[in-house]
Amino acid sequence: MTSSPTSGSPTSERLPRVAVVGSGVSGLTAAYVLRSTHDVTLFEADDRFGGHAHTHALEADGTTHHVDSGFIVHNDRTYPLLRRLFAELDVDVHPTEMSMSIRCEGCGLEYAGGRKLPGLFAQRRRAFDPTYLAMLAGVKRFQRAALALLDSEPDASEPQTYGDFLTAHGFSQHFVAHYAIPVVSCVWSSGQETALQYPARYLFAFLRHHGFLSISGSPQWFTVQGGSGSYVQRVTAAIGDVRASTPVRAISRKPDGVVVLDASGTEHQVDSVVIATHADDALALLTDPTDEERRVLGAFTYSNNETVLHQDPSVLPRAADARAAWNYRMDTCSGRGDSTAVTYWMNRLQGIESSKPYLVSLNSTSRIDPTSVLATMQYTHPVYTPTSVAAQQDLPSLSGGRTAFAGAYHGWGFHEDGCRSGVEAARSLGASW
Repeated sequence: MTSSPTSGSPTSERLPRVAVVGSGVSGLTAAYVLRSTHDVTLFEADDRFGGHAHTHALEADGTTHHVDSGFIVHNDRTYPLLRRLFAELDVDVHPTEMSMSIRCEGCGLEYAGGRKLPGLFAQRRRAFDPTYLAMLAGVKRFQRAALALLDSEPDASEPQTYGDFLTAHGFSQHFVAHYAIPVVSCVWSSGQETALQYPARYLFAFLRHHGFLSISGSPQWFTVQGGSGSYVQRVTAAIGDVRASTPVRAISRKPDGVVVLDASGTEHQVDSVVIATHADDALALLTDPTDEERRVLGAFTYSNNETVLHQDPSVLPRAADARAAWNYRMDTCSGRGDSTAVTYWMNRLQGIESSKPYLVSLNSTSRIDPTSVLATMQYTHPVYTPTSVAAQQDLPSLSGGRTAFAGAYHGWGFHEDGCRSGVEAARSLGASW
């Protein structure tokens, strides 16, 4: 079966037709920008649009709470394109905080950064704990060393991975386990061992860019009023031809266009395509990948995080002053493991006024009271290695002609990165914003 409103090449009588595959922020942005110059069709395999922009409407005490479980926060400094998109769509945002706590089941340590002294000394006895005080003192040394690396010229002899950096600077195992690993593992939803393999310069560039390498001067963070799903609804309304529950099975480039085959067997003939999926999925969709596409897209790997929206507060720190917006839990003082366990306290992040907690936990299912579970999800995040970071430099060269690629993997893996990649994909097909 073939679907095509017109045949032949684009003429002055019709707009060029483009298929956008994937409705995360990358695909949504690409389709939004392209809509003014192209006839756009957006394909989404899931039964909802938005990817990590995932909002749950929950009834409680006669009120509907819109709770996010994927994309939650952005800021006013390092998310310029996303903020522009929100402004054009009249999306309201709400100020929030970015506090983070650590809870170690091994030694019982609980503390929170970003909550001032009460958070740092949520356990009052830590004011007299030399090991803990030494760890706090080590934070400034860590920040200075990271900034010094960024300000120096790249050198082959410098520490290449985060783990190499921590070893080279002699940070204690206690500091590494209770501060250095959680900071990275929590931000990227990556396992502790994976965090140590992150390229050091790449990691610190992100942390400096977002104000995480200084005690003060951080940007103001925001959540989307009414949940991130509200912006998704406005984007899809602006695009028009959007198709959920329509998985794409194959993409074939032809001399006169592109054929997009969906799961029902329907062939959609278009002039060009934006593939806005994870890198590995993009490669799998292509029936005729080039050697360069295989090399570059094949360099990226992903981690899967089991995510639960629930109301069981037992996963939060026991000390009330240690409870933060982001709450990281480690089972032992080694700080090592294959996955990260973090809980987002959505009442605090989204300003939800309710007597009941709304919590989003990653990789903590076995610890959560099953009667408190409201929803379960699987979210996938890119893993950054020296190989994948090197491959990033070649991603722009893959887009052009009839094919463009988009995805947060083009940057640091966050919503602004996805938004930017969507703009760039649209630009490679002739649309500007």
